Amino acid sequence: MKTKQIIAVLTVLFTLLFASMSRAASMTATNSGNWGTTNIWDSGTVPGANDVVFIAAGVNVTVNTNASAQSISDDTTGGKVTMGPNSALTIFGNDATHQLTTLDTTAAGNTVIYAGNPFFAKQCNYYNLVFSNTNYADPFPPYSPYQNFNNFSSSQGPTPMTIARDMTLLGHTKAQQGSGGAPITINGNLIIGPGCAWDSSGDILTVVSNLYVYGLLEDLNGALGTNYCGGNVIVAGPSTSGLAYPGGPYTNGWYVSDVVAWGIGGNLTNNGSIFGSGYGSISFDGTGIIAGSNALTIPTITVNGAYTIGTTITLITNTPTLNGTLVFDLARTNQIVLQTNAGTALYYDGALNVINSGPPPASGNSFQLFNAPSYGGAFIAESFPPLPGGLSWVDDLAGSGSISVTGTATGPPVITAAQYNPASHQFTLTWSSVPAVTYSVLLSTNLASGGFTNVLATGIPSGGASTTNTVTVPNGNAGFIRIRQP
Repeated sequence: MKTKQIIAVLTVLFTLLFASMSRAASMTATNSGNWGTTNIWDSGTVPGANDVVFIAAGVNVTVNTNASAQSISDDTTGGKVTMGPNSALTIFGNDATHQLTTLDTTAAGNTVIYAGNPFFAKQCNYYNLVFSNTNYADPFPPYSPYQNFNNFSSSQGPTPMTIARDMTLLGHTKAQQGSGGAPITINGNLIIGPGCAWDSSGDILTVVSNLYVYGLLEDLNGALGTNYCGGNVIVAGPSTSGLAYPGGPYTNGWYVSDVVAWGIGGNLTNNGSIFGSGYGSISFDGTGIIAGSNALTIPTITVNGAYTIGTTITLITNTPTLNGTLVFDLARTNQIVLQTNAGTALYYDGALNVINSGPPPASGNSFQLFNAPSYGGAFIAESFPPLPGGLSWVDDLAGSGSISVTGTATGPPVITAAQYNPASHQFTLTWSSVPAVTYSVLLSTNLASGGFTNVLATGIPSGGASTTNTVTVPNGNAGFIRIRQP
């Protein structure tokens, strides 16, 4: 940008700043009461978005409606603001609420919104908390895209925080649990909007419900514990991520780096970018699906629960820890891939459950479930879907990480002869059969109302090319006979 253009922009910004300052008023609450009551304010009017608010010593102002101010403080005189049920308070200024002695947000349904720089937002518990600095642009190098909320800031010190419901980041804001920070627990959802970031490097992040990543999620210091999301994690930003500026953070996605582990209790859906470095790990601890439109390329994973592999997962640093149950669907071509530089062997443990939501496999089909330089260990239990008659599974997981189908498929059993004895109500049936299988004989007296629900015989062993068996029709009822395998 040319020098004249920069001067013009700065002139406009300073003009707007001084215009805003000229309209601002300083108001003090001298009596306790509701925010919307005029007689508690020394000005005789209710504060608005441009007003700087002070709370006198011993005064408690209750926000009982939608309220706003530039900032709220009491200069450590003991003032208090209490959020009422389903109320909302919006702070537009950068000085925010850090100099307010007490901000009580325990009432159900209330929301506090910081629309300016959230750096001076009060570090305390909230019900719903929103950072929505949408007008920020850093005019100086390195042109950071964020305004930061730090729960280790020197003005307030590291403060553990609990958000009773949801926390939302919008615009250009970043929440940072930096070195020497404190844990943050969100009992609802965490929404990281486009252009926003969350860095939990300094301490533990716990999200009880769902985590939505439209911006950037990262943890750059694995020595300070693990992070956990008890619900679903949805990464929904762009499918690629780059550095916001040289040496700066990534633009978006979930960056799994040196943190000990990120834990998930629900599904993981990657429609954006999940990537990593170092020895960072995602631990899948509940029941769910690992899926999405994009694959995962991360250091390693741990599976403690039961998870369906719905996308390809490439591990770049270390072999996975498989304590739970892996579920693969043959109708998809997903794999767990261990790169050559990530270790010498992929070790099996836990259980393997292979299902099939597509057409039956054919002889000669092969399914690559794992792809690694070599394999070790063994699954405690393995389950494969049933195959048509004449086909069987070949388990080569220990050799190539794959399973395949062999044999010659045969058609369904066909009744080739039948003789009925009216006196004994018995059918002597002969049908085509497959060696080493068993059959059942079923009866239906009314195909329209229930199908073949009456089982006449089960566990009939194969007789080779054909099988003969005699069954009794109850009460001599007329009906239809069906042969089924098994």
